[in-house]
Amino acid sequence: MAALALAALLILGAAPLPDADTLAVIDNTLRHEAPPPRTALQLVRELLARPLDAGNAAAIFDRVVPRPLVEAASAFAGAGVVPAQAGTRSFDELLAAYVAELTLAREELLTATGNAPLDVPALLAEATASGHPSADRLLQVEAATDSDGLAVANERFISATVRFALALRSATDLPTATTRFDTAIGTIVIGSSGDDVHELAPATDGAISVVIDLGGNDTYTGSNVALRGFSAIIDFAGDDRYELRGPGLGAAIAGASLLLDFAGNDRYRAPHLAQGAAAFGIGALIDLGGDDQYDIGAWGQGFGLAGGLGLLWDAAGNDRYAARGPADPFQRGGGLSGAQGAAMGPRSLLAGGIGILRDDAGDDTYLAEMFAQGTGYYYGLGLLWDRAGDDRYEAIRYAQGNGVHQAVGVLRDEGGNDRYGLDVGVGQGMGVDLSVGVLVDAAGDDEYTAGSFSQGTATSNGVGVLDDAGGADRFTLTAGDRNWGHAQWERGMPSVGVFRYQPARASFRMAGNVLAAPPPPRRAAEPEHEGTCPHGVRVEPEEIEGLRREDFEAVYALGERLHCALGNAQQSLVLWPALEAELARHADSPLGEWIAAALRRHPPPAPLDRRVLERLDAHPHCGVRAVALAAAPRADVAQRALRSSCFRLQAAAVQALQKLGVPVPPDARLPTFLR
Repeated sequence: MAALALAALLILGAAPLPDADTLAVIDNTLRHEAPPPRTALQLVRELLARPLDAGNAAAIFDRVVPRPLVEAASAFAGAGVVPAQAGTRSFDELLAAYVAELTLAREELLTATGNAPLDVPALLAEATASGHPSADRLLQVEAATDSDGLAVANERFISATVRFALALRSATDLPTATTRFDTAIGTIVIGSSGDDVHELAPATDGAISVVIDLGGNDTYTGSNVALRGFSAIIDFAGDDRYELRGPGLGAAIAGASLLLDFAGNDRYRAPHLAQGAAAFGIGALIDLGGDDQYDIGAWGQGFGLAGGLGLLWDAAGNDRYAARGPADPFQRGGGLSGAQGAAMGPRSLLAGGIGILRDDAGDDTYLAEMFAQGTGYYYGLGLLWDRAGDDRYEAIRYAQGNGVHQAVGVLRDEGGNDRYGLDVGVGQGMGVDLSVGVLVDAAGDDEYTAGSFSQGTATSNGVGVLDDAGGADRFTLTAGDRNWGHAQWERGMPSVGVFRYQPARASFRMAGNVLAAPPPPRRAAEPEHEGTCPHGVRVEPEEIEGLRREDFEAVYALGERLHCALGNAQQSLVLWPALEAELARHADSPLGEWIAAALRRHPPPAPLDRRVLERLDAHPHCGVRAVALAAAPRADVAQRALRSSCFRLQAAAVQALQKLGVPVPPDARLPTFLR
């Protein structure tokens, strides 16, 4: 039996796509493990189940962006500068109607975010200090929030604000100077047609902050993040400067924030959590014209945290987007940008949201470091969609169509002669660990440069796609050979690497050498993940009992230490009874795979080994049972496992029977890649 087939799939022109079983590995695996976090989006699950659909940027955009935002962009596209004394409706009448609708939206907001105590000052302090609220703060927001009710409140606020701003074009007695209206529900500022300076402040705990500016080269400063509140800026004209000292410019947590700029060559700057960023809410920046510059430290330019939609939508102009980021604790070569179509969630605690950067026209430049330019992390969906122009994309790692840990990352460019550069790699259509990463370039003569794990590749049962539909393209790799369709098998199952280009017009270069064609993908050995152990690692049984089991980082850190501590004979005698007790107390213990792997490397003494194995065999997660079967191959257990619907357990069963010299029954119903 050829149980282990090709490791990867190289697609040239119209060659066949992967079969249905191979494309179903992600979905099948996730369905047999722990359920996704409550905040996981249905769309992400659907795209993980149908990976080749992830390249359809228009369908994703149409599905997730609320209609009021799309209607706002359409309505303002013909708005122009507001003329004074232009119509018959009085300003006071329009303002009164607007305040009434905001009052209703505010009531809905407070009701939807009042299900549990919410420490708004502490949350604001974290957002202001780093732009990335801690997992515990985000869990607090989740507990307080009714997502459906919040969506209703947010859309009411956005719709009412857009209607009010448009209605000002037909209002009589408009203020001629900048005027501030302090109401019971918040502050509304009407800016003049001259050059104004607007000092902004956060909208928190039900507060509402709205600035509608009628024209001029204006300056906005301060911070206007909406945190359990609403904020909006609508600017009709001028070369404006948005120079914030804190989070804002279309940034919200448990609320909604909108920035809509009609025209002008604008400059947007903020330290973090800005320019279209949200958690449990909507943060949107829409710019309809001009050559604009967007600069951010990190966490923005279309960034979605848990339960949030962050959108940056630029409709025209030659634009420049730049993001940096705080230092990476793992020292992988750059800062953590979290920008330009990125979505992230704290792993095992909360799913990522949706982050979208859409640019409709112009020759644009995108500069970032890591986790950027169409990247999703842990059930997040990141999309960078550029619809026209000769564009340049530069990043370091985890970028340009990259999904990481059960997530989806997409970069789609519809046309133009584009340049894509990754200093280190891991991107340009790359899926990591049950994720989907897609880069689609629909037309033009393009250049791709990257390091390892790039350009249509995948590891750990991911799916990576680079699909260049036409043009004289150049593909350059600076290092490594795990690219161009390479896909690493793991857990006994394939990953999928899809590399599509026009053979007659493409050129290739690897590590300085010109190639006539990319080398065929080869089967790489599955990684062992043994790791190294520092001297003297200890784990006390009390640590196992006190483990925060929903926290991936805590579980992983303890698992790594257990791997080392069990290598010590004295520690092993103490720890194995504690681990058996852990399985007895928590049948679905997240330490299950660590314990099963330890069973092979450092088995407990009899009869404890039998009790541990029995508990592992009964674990509800398929992966734990598969690792236990690999650690202790048994023919009867393997025969039962063949009848499972779990691909991973079936793969472990095939390998166990082969190791035992027992033939696999010819009538076994196996996925194609195991036959």
